[in-house]
Amino acid sequence: MDTEDLIEIIRQKPVLDVLREEGGLDRRALEQHLNVSRSTVHRFTRSLRDSGLIERTDSEFVLTPLGEVTAEEVVEFQSALEAASELAPILRVTAAHDIDVDLEAFTGATVTTTAPRDPYRPVNRFMSLVKSTETLRGLDPASINPLHMDELYDNINAGMKTEAVYPPAVLEGLLTSNPERARTVIESGNLTFWIHDDIPFGLTLCDDRIGVGVYDDETGLLRTYVDTDSPTAREWAEDVYATYRAEATPLSEATDLARLSSDSAGAGG
Repeated sequence: MDTEDLIEIIRQKPVLDVLREEGGLDRRALEQHLNVSRSTVHRFTRSLRDSGLIERTDSEFVLTPLGEVTAEEVVEFQSALEAASELAPILRVTAAHDIDVDLEAFTGATVTTTAPRDPYRPVNRFMSLVKSTETLRGLDPASINPLHMDELYDNINAGMKTEAVYPPAVLEGLLTSNPERARTVIESGNLTFWIHDDIPFGLTLCDDRIGVGVYDDETGLLRTYVDTDSPTAREWAEDVYATYRAEATPLSEATDLARLSSDSAGAGG
């Protein structure tokens, strides 16, 4: 099968889809389902018969065994392309850091992007997952929007076990922007900070879902957040997190930042 044949099969996907869903259909039924002319149906069915993908039984057209397999593969192909398009920002940043991603693992994932009138859609999606998890681990190259920081810290103080890996500058900002809040959350014993100089993207591991986030370079806002409960995606996220976590330095071993942490913890004394 050459490239032209493949292109022709993609063009005729609607016929394959309807026969796959409905079973055998005569020519008039195909015209009605596809909302096309008789001549168009004739052209499509003739091409598909020549390719061995459909056959005529009595007055109806049905998929051949090869047609059944082809129809399923075309659906998978379309799903993969749609997933690749939605995940393009994630694919770019992972490729830039030589991190392999199994696209199939994110098929059906929830993709949340910013909108002109709602720039906080991705972070709101992230916070909706935080509300329903008892544990949270993650990598983050930037600080979460201040509008959501208090809510996140409230969850940690309420018992959400959290482990976060940040770049030094981001962690310094978290410790100094609100020392009282930092003191409270550190004293809760529910939060562990780690430091890594090169965090490629946001990665969150909740109880039931994992998420990947990309930030806007200009605004600093979370631009795209993709989350899924796929076991394969979970395995991938665990591996990525474990790699960066193993390379990270505990806050207690980073002298300057550890001093800020101690100052925050002692600020209320």
